[in-house]
Amino acid sequence: MSRICYFCPDFSLPSGGVRCLYRHVFQLNRRGHNAVIVHAKRGFKIGWHEYDVPVIWTDDNPKFRSDDVLVFPEAMIALAKQVGRNGCRRVVIPLNWSYIYRVLPHGENWNDYGITNVITPSAEIKAFVEWSMGIATTVIPEYVDTRRYHYQPERKRNKIAFMPRKSSVGDELRSLLSSRSNGLAGGYEWTRLLDLSELKYAEQLKESRIYLATTSQEGTNISVLEAMCAGCVVIGFSGIGGRDYMRGEGPARNCILVENEDMLGLGQSLEMAILQQSKDPRHFDLMIANAIATAAAYGDLDAEARCLESYFSTLT
Repeated sequence: MSRICYFCPDFSLPSGGVRCLYRHVFQLNRRGHNAVIVHAKRGFKIGWHEYDVPVIWTDDNPKFRSDDVLVFPEAMIALAKQVGRNGCRRVVIPLNWSYIYRVLPHGENWNDYGITNVITPSAEIKAFVEWSMGIATTVIPEYVDTRRYHYQPERKRNKIAFMPRKSSVGDELRSLLSSRSNGLAGGYEWTRLLDLSELKYAEQLKESRIYLATTSQEGTNISVLEAMCAGCVVIGFSGIGGRDYMRGEGPARNCILVENEDMLGLGQSLEMAILQQSKDPRHFDLMIANAIATAAAYGDLDAEARCLESYFSTLT
């Protein structure tokens, strides 16, 4: 039986992209496919999420058969040039548009590697790949666990959550606002979402009143969808990839959208939101309801499984 082998970096910190790779393998096994995660170092396996899947390691020099399907994240594209030249079908799964050309030699794209199959969770990434490389790309819908990330208004505290792994903007803004004399943000606890199990991460979001989206180069930016699902007031950058679902104006408004890298706009928007919330605790009720509805559209685990099964059934 042919295998579907998802290559995954040996990266132990919690990451939406790594979780996506593991979840795809979980879904494929659930649908009867023989799917594995491929790490480099023998014995390495990621356990901060709930997806327990088979793992093999390149340290063991695994043999890939010609009927295997090899799946590579965009940041590991160099491996696609080295592995699978014996006829294996090779698939690239870009999870962030900004890494694609950053890791490619000048003047090359995936066509030079013989790549003709691409899947992605983001319509924005699909458009970027098809424009830049002319390779047809299939969208596999992203998934948000709406049971784990759900809104409990009574648990909300004056807490601002942000992720510091990809950007220092949250830490910089915290320092900036603590030095201002108006003290608007002084009554809020700031929480760095770093190196947490998924369960503890979800608990932090459910307690936070505000979530800051601080990275300007994102794929799907699943953390924003999770924060929306948990009933946070989301303030910040789309990272481009967030344009799939972040709405900053109109009747469908679900966040306070700030132009990427605009620190002034982010700080002013945060202070304004705190002021509005203090004057009227229900000021953002409609926006939060819209955000929850937005995230709920990504809450169908079987939709992702069906798309994966349909796609890989044509390759195996």
